[in-house]
Amino acid sequence: MSGIFGFFGGAADKASKPAYSFETLQHLCTRLQSIVEEEQSNRENREEILVEVIRQITEALIWGEQNGHEPNFFDFFCEKNILADFVRILGLDRISKGVKLQLLQTLSMLIQNIRRDTSLYYLFSNNYVNQLIATQFDWGDEEILSYYISFLKSLALRLNAETITFFFNERLEQFPLYIEAIRFFGHRDQMVRTAIRNLTLQVYNVKDESMQRFVLKCSWRTYFVHLACHLRELWFKLDAARERCVAGGSENDRRALQEVNEQQNDLLMYISDVLSMEEVALREALAERVLQYAFFPVLLGSLGDGGAASGSLVRPAAGPRDRLSPECALFLLHETFDIFRSTPALLNPVVAALLLQRPPADLVGSCWRPPPPCPATYQATTPDVSAPCSADANSVAALDDGAPDEPGAPVYGRLAKVALRGGGEGAEGASDEAPRTQLRSSSDACVLLVAGILSACLACGGAWPRSFLSSSGLLPTAPPEGGGVDGGPEVVLLVVRALERHTSLRVVVLQALVQFVLSMAARAGPSTDGGGSAGEAAWLEAARGSARGALRSAAKHVRSYLQGALADAFLDIFAEEWEAHCTRPPGIKEACANLRCLSPQAANGSLGGAQGWTADWAFPGSSERQHAAKAIRVFLLLRQLCHELSKEGAAESKVDVAMTSSSGSAGGATSSSAARNPLHVLEEVADGYEDQRSVELGRQDRIVCAVASAEGRQSR
Repeated sequence: MSGIFGFFGGAADKASKPAYSFETLQHLCTRLQSIVEEEQSNRENREEILVEVIRQITEALIWGEQNGHEPNFFDFFCEKNILADFVRILGLDRISKGVKLQLLQTLSMLIQNIRRDTSLYYLFSNNYVNQLIATQFDWGDEEILSYYISFLKSLALRLNAETITFFFNERLEQFPLYIEAIRFFGHRDQMVRTAIRNLTLQVYNVKDESMQRFVLKCSWRTYFVHLACHLRELWFKLDAARERCVAGGSENDRRALQEVNEQQNDLLMYISDVLSMEEVALREALAERVLQYAFFPVLLGSLGDGGAASGSLVRPAAGPRDRLSPECALFLLHETFDIFRSTPALLNPVVAALLLQRPPADLVGSCWRPPPPCPATYQATTPDVSAPCSADANSVAALDDGAPDEPGAPVYGRLAKVALRGGGEGAEGASDEAPRTQLRSSSDACVLLVAGILSACLACGGAWPRSFLSSSGLLPTAPPEGGGVDGGPEVVLLVVRALERHTSLRVVVLQALVQFVLSMAARAGPSTDGGGSAGEAAWLEAARGSARGALRSAAKHVRSYLQGALADAFLDIFAEEWEAHCTRPPGIKEACANLRCLSPQAANGSLGGAQGWTADWAFPGSSERQHAAKAIRVFLLLRQLCHELSKEGAAESKVDVAMTSSSGSAGGATSSSAARNPLHVLEEVADGYEDQRSVELGRQDRIVCAVASAEGRQSR
């Protein structure tokens, strides 16, 4: 630092003046202008001096701004038009990387530390900052990009209804801060992605009608389409990583699966944040794009059956990257319901297409059609940077982004409006068979995820009328004349009947199914009011019958292990499984969010300890003891289910709930630990032995023992 001040005075002068005096600032600015005006050959040799001069000017300005006794520092900076010199330096040919970094850092520091509004307004005036924003750097240089993103972040923090006029030109329809920022939305660097998403949310929160109209038009044509394309690209990467893991992938493959899942989850959370904004048109525009480009053709399209469509809605052959595996599609759908539970603009069309027996034809057609191609602007500059830049933004309206728009002005939220019409005139059997088909799937992960999706639908069921939930098969209706259960919730009954396949289901899947059936039974209990009580009673009786049939099958399976090699160890295995059964199982939401839903159904002992619940997430191995342990656990789960579904179990549950509530325990349902051990014997807990008490013993209950005396004699 002493070297740079050596240009302007001796040690005696510096000792008698503050570290940053007004005279020092004058010398620094004069020196900067002289360097800028020098010939190119001389300037290249003195770029280190240029960097130091810029840094010293920055520190002097911040010192003068933060110490109120020197307000003339920034006035002098404005008078000499030093900011214009900064812009001119960035525009010079063959300017070094160090100078670019110093200028970006200087601007960021000034914007963050300036306190006076007049000083801030000067920085933003004369369009100098917009010129800096629009400067095209080497985006492959991570250091330059990092400083540039920090510069944009500092600007976003100063953005409000007053300062927006410095960045948005209504007459020319130019908004470089927004146009340049959204080009980096899908960058591989998480810091860059986070900064850009925060900047866009800051822009959307600014109350300026003309700016909001421009942002809506620009986002509809490019940004929201890019977001949707990037989202489905992450989904395809997730499915590819899943396939590698299923094929016996390495630890790197499992880490890649975790990483891409976190990326797509972060993007869904960001989309949810935008859909929660106050601007209705912006919400509807984003929902429309992600439905058109991702949710309908990729998620729902991966679950349908090409031969199920009727009429002209014929599904074309899927391309190599057009569809996902059923497990991956259901896993992502569950995340969708979990994240977007309060965003009807996106959720209503998905639910209508997925569950309605006669979904509207427009929704069905969107599911059958292949995904629209990505626009030419997507990742046009580099794989991390999209187009257009702010210099080409005026031609955005002329770009053909390949979007399936209708002629005329865009209609934001069209699919959401179609979904509100409900069923009745749609294509019968086009999409609503997806949950029913997956419940019959040979993959127990699909069964688990469908139960999770249905549970999530019911959790946010307040957003839809009861008639919609009844027509979709989630809630019962009045039974038909003559009896029967045709008016019951068909989808839910399929979940109950899936329990009959208990031998092919993992323990964690059975736990989730039992929880789902019990939650449905609580909804359809005797206290339920409103029409449909007769249908609820019929459904409950059908559910009890299916549960009893599954329990009989499980009991028969357990009895098969009473004879044979495990006969002596059976009681020990039973006691171990009862103890495990009494522990609190993971909830449906927790189980469906676990990446093991996408992993292969490994045998017990080969999964390691990752993500917990190793034994419950695995099928039994080659050991007969493991098979017996699973059979016992299944029996205990189904026994608990039948107990809870029975009228006597329901009455006892109310007593248990009252007792747990009075004791201050959390939870409102009977836990497994509160149930009575099937091996419970009253004599084991009797208050000691009694004199003259006789116990009747049968032949099989008789115990033979031997007593040895001190003399060595034995008696029996």
